[in-house]
Amino acid sequence: MQKSRWGSCSAKGNLNFNCLLVLMPPEVLDSVVVHELVHRHHMNHSRAFFDEVISIYPEYKKWDKWLKKNGGVFLARH
Repeated sequence: MQKSRWGSCSAKGNLNFNCLLVLMPPEVLDSVVVHELVHRHHMNHSRAFFDEVISIYPEYKKWDKWLKKNGGVFLARH
């Protein structure tokens, strides 16, 4: 299990997700999945990357902020 990341995309395009995401609001899970899927096109956090994320999931920033604020509670429980 990943302990510090909620998701990752390898250079080969393999996606991995923290199992604790299932305990969070579905919108948080959606935001992490979209984030990692967009890494299949942009292996960075460039403006183009975030523009694509927002075009797919317009509420991304809201739920990313929620995860940054509340995610530590879920990690501490494990």
